[in-house]
Amino acid sequence: MGIKGLAEAIILQSMEDLWDEEHKDDSVRFFDGEGFSLCADIAGMNFFEQLRLYNMANRMVPRAVNGRKKPKRQLTQTVA
Repeated sequence: MGIKGLAEAIILQSMEDLWDEEHKDDSVRFFDGEGFSLCADIAGMNFFEQLRLYNMANRMVPRAVNGRKKPKRQLTQTVA
């Protein structure tokens, strides 16, 4: 596995970790910080692919308001 494959694996694991209560906060920090952008660049993703995946991850963060599901913590939207 080359560095591109490693970057892709990190992104995929972080997506999966959004469903794991033990790792969710770390995953949210990954997507909010420079980690996602760096891995996505290494994986060869263009800006629109990164934005699409970021928005997908943002929708996966569980949320709750007035007894209804809503994000507990929403990823911050940053544009590089």
